[in-house]
Amino acid sequence: MRCLHCASGLGPNYSRGTELSSAEAIKLCHDLKSLGCEYVVLSGGEALLRDDWEKIARELVSLGVAASLITNGLLITGALAKRIKNAGVCRVALSLDGLEPTHNYIRHHPHSFAVVLLACSLLRDAGLRVNIVTHVNRMNLRELEDIEALVAGMGVDVWRLQLGAPVGRMAKHPELHLTPEDLPAIADFIVSGKQRDAVYIDVGDNIGYFSEHEEALRRGADTPLFGCWCGCPAGCLAIGIEANGNVKGCLSLQSSSFVEGNVREETLSAIWNRPGAFRYTRGFVPSDLTGACRDCEFGEICRGGCTFMAFGATGSPHNNPFCLYRVQSRR
Repeated sequence: MRCLHCASGLGPNYSRGTELSSAEAIKLCHDLKSLGCEYVVLSGGEALLRDDWEKIARELVSLGVAASLITNGLLITGALAKRIKNAGVCRVALSLDGLEPTHNYIRHHPHSFAVVLLACSLLRDAGLRVNIVTHVNRMNLRELEDIEALVAGMGVDVWRLQLGAPVGRMAKHPELHLTPEDLPAIADFIVSGKQRDAVYIDVGDNIGYFSEHEEALRRGADTPLFGCWCGCPAGCLAIGIEANGNVKGCLSLQSSSFVEGNVREETLSAIWNRPGAFRYTRGFVPSDLTGACRDCEFGEICRGGCTFMAFGATGSPHNNPFCLYRVQSRR
């Protein structure tokens, strides 16, 4: 697939180079465990295209690290679903980005919608917990209620909503671009959906912040310590490791400017513990805020919201126009 909303834009004309070998990936599992890592998501691209995905998953699980998998579903068969279950994977997330015409358009594949529904059924039959991930964009914004009903009928555990960002391949598709003015309607839908409780809605880090809906949006299984957004966790609570060994605070941060090092050149521990690493979150000071975020009363704790969304929209990790509080204050 060559999904139109992809933030990376990777493909035949743009690659990060040679992927980690199987031996390097297994060593990385141990390095993550040594750092105290508790949970790993095997992501992509398409994680199942690696021949050793099963070996990596089993290694993580044997080390006591929970492993989950995100997939577009195209390769899922009944037999593969059982292999995923037997490997110890705790959950599988499937991407679903609209009703059938919308999803297939965004995924650039005429049968992707049917594939996702079949994959969900096969994975659940194998005894796996299944999540659905939806990138909210201009095309599916008016379909959210219908998607909610569809997802609720699929028997999944979680429906995760996050905003698409105008970077990578999606930058070339303005028909998908949201505007900040779309945020109140999205927040209203999520809050009412949580009240309906047809399916548990998990809210991505790039939706918020500090509006009248903040408490309701954050409430759930992973409610923050203070019940509100407490700043981007990239490089603090989370780490992203790309297929070539590049280390970032979050895999969504596509720019090479966020690369902190490479596990082929130095140890993961050295990268993680290096003084000054992940400066945009660990070393944040209020004077880093720019644009409208500079004068915001919540700036010191919010830090500009999701770094990925802020950087994608403005080129600054601490100036985020996709902010509910900003939009509602302007109104």
